[in-house]
Amino acid sequence: MSSRLFQHVREERGLAYSVFSGINSFLDTGNLIVYAATSPETAREVVDLIVQELRQLKEQPVGESELQLARDHLKGSLMLSLESSSSRMSNLARQEVYFGRQFTLNEILQGVERVTSEDLLRLSRDLLDARRCTMAALGKTAGLRLEQVDLTF
Repeated sequence: MSSRLFQHVREERGLAYSVFSGINSFLDTGNLIVYAATSPETAREVVDLIVQELRQLKEQPVGESELQLARDHLKGSLMLSLESSSSRMSNLARQEVYFGRQFTLNEILQGVERVTSEDLLRLSRDLLDARRCTMAALGKTAGLRLEQVDLTF
C-alpha cells in the first residue's frame, strides 16, 4: 500500500512531501493508517487518490508481480527486524499471546509465500469498510470540504 501511494501521490503527481500507510494490529482490534503531508491546495486531490487506492484494493486483485514484490519486502523486513533483540522478543511474546505458540522463521516465511491475490482481495473487502473509517485533517483546512460520500471506497 505504501509503495502504491508513494508512487502515485508523490512520484507521479508530486502532490505530497510525505505519504505512507501502516498498521497497528492487536489480538482483538487494530487500525490501518494512511498519512499524507501536502499543501492546502492539493489536499482534496490527495484524499481522492488515497480513496481511489483503497477502492482499487477492494475491487481488483493485485497482480502477481506486485504481490511477489510485497512478499519479498515483507520477508526482508521481518528478517531484518529479528536482528534487534527487543524486536525479536516482542515478536515472540506477541505470537505467544495471540496464538499460544511461537512460530519458526521458516513457518512465517512459508505463510507469507502462500498468500494469494484472492486472499488479499477477500481481506480488503472484509476490512476496508468506509463506515468504520475516520479521517483527520490537521493544518490549514478551511478550504477542504469533504462529505462522507467522498470517502467511500
